[in-house]
Amino acid sequence: MRQGLALDDLPWPAEIIADHSWPGTSTTVMRLRKPDGHQMIVKRNTSSDSFQREYRALAHWTPVLTSQAPQLIDVDERRQTLLMTAVPGRPLSTLILTADQEREAYRQAGQILRALHQAGPRRTLSSFGRDRATYIRAQFTHGMDPLTPAEIDLTHQALELLEAMPPQQAQPSHLDFTSRNILWNDERSAVLDFETSRYEAVGRDFLRITQRILRDRPDLRTAFYHGYGREPDAAERELMRTCGVTDAAAIVVTATANGHRAFAAEAHRALRDALRAWPAPAPGTAVPHS
Repeated sequence: MRQGLALDDLPWPAEIIADHSWPGTSTTVMRLRKPDGHQMIVKRNTSSDSFQREYRALAHWTPVLTSQAPQLIDVDERRQTLLMTAVPGRPLSTLILTADQEREAYRQAGQILRALHQAGPRRTLSSFGRDRATYIRAQFTHGMDPLTPAEIDLTHQALELLEAMPPQQAQPSHLDFTSRNILWNDERSAVLDFETSRYEAVGRDFLRITQRILRDRPDLRTAFYHGYGREPDAAERELMRTCGVTDAAAIVVTATANGHRAFAAEAHRALRDALRAWPAPAPGTAVPHS
């Protein structure tokens, strides 16, 4: 790919017609239109890690998703800028649909996620649990406000379980697969925003959509896993249970510190749900019954 990609570098004229940049972030996302009406997305990320993750996903994984995900057109690695196809549709989180439309949208979303998970061979993450626990603990460097004592205790229990996990099988994963990133255009679902994507432990990609949507909508849960082709197995459910606590706790703390109240409230709700469902510790230990 050539270097120096910018509007002036394109081999055809284009105009900016919309700004899709997420508020409160430094990532720039613009929708472009060519004179013939064809639209594209140009995305510039100030985070090198986020840029590289999305670049790898677009280069190696999204081709199997065809028109149901952005396709890479060009890249400027120096400026950390990606030019990609524009996927039709609007985020499910912004739409009011009939029950039948919702179920179909989530059924197709399940199909998309299954295809993504099969876009590369599985690998083994020998220290997934320890590495993830280290990352989560680093989010609490300045304290664990506004977590309650019970939520803090639960988080420490889950971190102990995470650190004790055996090696995990890993697959290509999106890791922000939610209604904000799933689009619907009256006929087809699509997915975008791959800047968190990477090889991750099998099962963890189910976590966010479960916490935010599927837990409260059994009909959408049924449709989603019907599209995916199967339900999570026992090992995946255990990973979701443990990471559900640690991820939610970390988001509550960091989102609160950064003034992202909506994200903090959403994660706090998930943490409270986990606290209510968490089993009591085994006698004489701090480890929950299995």
